[in-house]
Amino acid sequence: MLSAPMDESRIPARGRLLWHGLVATAAASLLCGCDPILSVDGAFFPAWLLCMIASGFLLGGIRWIVSRLGWEPFVRPRVLVYFCVYLNCTLGLWLLIFRT
Repeated sequence: MLSAPMDESRIPARGRLLWHGLVATAAASLLCGCDPILSVDGAFFPAWLLCMIASGFLLGGIRWIVSRLGWEPFVRPRVLVYFCVYLNCTLGLWLLIFRT
């Protein structure tokens, strides 16, 4: 038997905040086991962290190439563009290396 949806206006704000925090914590604890863990000299690192570090170096190379070609004045807004390039490099490395 399905119950009627609960009216959130009747729940105090503190209770809603607690409920949302519990749901977020439960979701994070269930999803934390999904990523691969790599052992680097005995220390365990999540694979996404290594992809982010490698993407930083990759972004530095891409920025150097863009500046050497003289294209940097055309890159606007720089912070947003370079962040998107960094994000694409991170996700691309993740898919390239850890694809199952």
